[in-house]
Amino acid sequence: MSAIIRPFGLLREYLHGEKEAMVEAGQTIRQALASLGIPPEVVALVLVNDQPQEKDYRLQDGDVVKILAVIGGG
Repeated sequence: MSAIIRPFGLLREYLHGEKEAMVEAGQTIRQALASLGIPPEVVALVLVNDQPQEKDYRLQDGDVVKILAVIGGG
């Protein structure tokens, strides 16, 4: 069972430019991010199947997770 992580913007650098990564279902988004080397604190928004979710959401088989980075400015 697996889920897909799709990073946007600068977060793609953590996947060496790849558009998506497969991760094991059953783990939390926070755990999946850590397994990919993505620090959870740099992720501002998580969408699972186009619905906002917390990083403690447990991934289900077939989930598509979109992650967007924190944007600084001032």
